[in-house]
Amino acid sequence: MATVGTGRVVSALRTALSLRGILPTMLAVWLAAGCIPTPTASPATPSPGGTTPALPTIPPTETPVVAAATPTPLPPRTPTVPTSAEEVVLEVWECLSPEPARVLRQDAAEFREQHPGITLTLRHCEDALAWPELLTTGVAQGWHVLLGNAALLAALQQKGFLQPIEDLLPPRVLTALATPAQVAATRDNHLWGLADTLGFHLLLYYRRELVATPPMDTDALTTLARSLTDAAGHWGLALNSYDPLWVIPWLGACGEWLTDARGQFTLDTPAMVRALGMYRDWHRRRGGIAPLTTHDLARQMFVEGQAAMLLDGDWALGELEQIATLDWAVAALPTMGTAECAATPLVLGRFWMVRRDLPLAVQRAAADWLRYVFAPQRQVRWALRFDALPTHREALQDVRILGDARLRVSAQQMQLGRALPLGVDANHVLAAMRAPLRAVLDGSMTPEEAARAMQRNALHPGDAADAAQP
Repeated sequence: MATVGTGRVVSALRTALSLRGILPTMLAVWLAAGCIPTPTASPATPSPGGTTPALPTIPPTETPVVAAATPTPLPPRTPTVPTSAEEVVLEVWECLSPEPARVLRQDAAEFREQHPGITLTLRHCEDALAWPELLTTGVAQGWHVLLGNAALLAALQQKGFLQPIEDLLPPRVLTALATPAQVAATRDNHLWGLADTLGFHLLLYYRRELVATPPMDTDALTTLARSLTDAAGHWGLALNSYDPLWVIPWLGACGEWLTDARGQFTLDTPAMVRALGMYRDWHRRRGGIAPLTTHDLARQMFVEGQAAMLLDGDWALGELEQIATLDWAVAALPTMGTAECAATPLVLGRFWMVRRDLPLAVQRAAADWLRYVFAPQRQVRWALRFDALPTHREALQDVRILGDARLRVSAQQMQLGRALPLGVDANHVLAAMRAPLRAVLDGSMTPEEAARAMQRNALHPGDAADAAQP
């Protein structure tokens, strides 16, 4: 029996976050695309039998930020202006996997050629990054620009170590950011990180010999799935049943979300009840949805022809491409029922961040670097090489992205997806949802009870054991 491993998990999400890849086991797969540093495994209870990628986390010594809070007052800025004779040195740190790190070194060399007055030093976090010192003092050997995930971005911003990006780049540049990139890095009306890439969203994969046209809405999805199910053990659709990431797209449809604009949790809502009810019914009817499968099992069923369709993350694009005998295609997620409300999967990003209180000349050099890495041509180059979706609107509309059927669909779905506000830890949200979701699928909780339990878990994580009870 053929099996599919977690594949090339972007080790770029280790501590910082490379994109392509947030679940306790799943984010690791996403990062394998070479865009985000390899994540630390989530402390949350893993899905039964599953190996979905784990969400990136900040170092264990740091308390996760789970809601928007009053920012630490920023100290007065006292930048120094070097004389024209002084050399401008820019320290850039990254936490990428080997191949993306190598390509970034090539970018750094090109940048130096274009900016002869700037000596850019590129350092890898495994060699240079002292996490306790970084999170305590924000200095850690004098970094100037850092590439990391939202958890690190939130921690450094909360401690007052970061320079707002709008202080460095003009509005015309920042308005080019895709919406999820703006939401994920904004707090207290400031943009604290410039998204380098976005992803981790779910997509609908299908086998071409079994599905001619992918379903447009969830009603059509279940109807098609039933028609492709038989007594011989073939199913219309397989998915990672117990992981909350697979519920979130249906919560977001028609405007609801996991938090409000201020980062306050909104898990106990009619929208959550509807999403949980639909998700439970998919598994109860068993007329087309494979019963209670794990991430690995769902992928295996799809690869071996036991499932005609698969709900999986964007990290599967590169992994499935490696299976030469598999004839497959990808589509955007179906809309919610017949309401034609687009599904909104969770979207994560990897961000460039700049240390505050740098000398003015170093600030200008940092701004030059941000403009370089954010340039559409550079972003498209990375997208084609690593399937790391651009964040610049112009790059997302580039003919090379639109001309690639799989990247085009992924880019369209990403832009329909939603990010969490900066300071809300995705691992925390998923952990709050996990036990109540399992209880719904096992029949020990109603969707209404589960929604209330999820909200209690999010607000009082220490009481999660009690909150998981009806």
